[in-house]
Amino acid sequence: MEIAINQVYKSFLLNGEKIPVLDNISLTVPHGQCTALLGPSGCGKSTLLSMIAGFYPPDSGSITTTGKVSLCMQKDMLLPWRDLLANVCLPVEINDRSELAAAKERAKSYLPLFGLEGFAHSYPSQLSGGMSQRAALLRTLMAGGDFWLLDEPFAKLDALTREEMQSWLLGIIQRFQPGVLLITHDIEEAIKLADQIHVLSRRPASLIATFTPPAAGDENGISLLKEQIHHCLAING
Repeated sequence: MEIAINQVYKSFLLNGEKIPVLDNISLTVPHGQCTALLGPSGCGKSTLLSMIAGFYPPDSGSITTTGKVSLCMQKDMLLPWRDLLANVCLPVEINDRSELAAAKERAKSYLPLFGLEGFAHSYPSQLSGGMSQRAALLRTLMAGGDFWLLDEPFAKLDALTREEMQSWLLGIIQRFQPGVLLITHDIEEAIKLADQIHVLSRRPASLIATFTPPAAGDENGISLLKEQIHHCLAING
């Protein structure tokens, strides 16, 4: 299974003017790996993610997905009138209510793994930022996607919580082995989580470089990769 993006071009109309956003993007997201899409804010990363999710088509080129996708946005999007368990099981409730009871039991079994044990019947207003984002990621898992589309899931968190969440997510990815497309503008986050990093230019975004991060603990390799990515973004970002 994979997500194949082939020569995708996208533009939008703004006040009658055609604004190019993506310019000839081609890349592959393999199943069982984390692929990071790294680029400046506003370059079109989230636009590409939305197109993969099927919200709108490319102007030209193609996006082919063999497998189901689940989307996790920057905001947790938890419904304030539903408790945590009802929130994370919402995709199942929408798709097949006959599976809801079994889904709730499955979700309960995942709560300790997601750091949410004891909060099944808490409401979003009673959760911390990190807990809300873990709930959103559990909802992504419960949606049953072969691929998780993660749109800067930790952007709204403070630095310390974000670092903790990155380590936690790495374990979750290793446990469940989905294909992951991670949108980020955080170089360290991309290096820590991804098996492959695609770097985009400023808008209209084009693919300017692809890197394979070194093994964790290879400080010299990680430092060199940071310099290479910074150089790419300084020239093209």
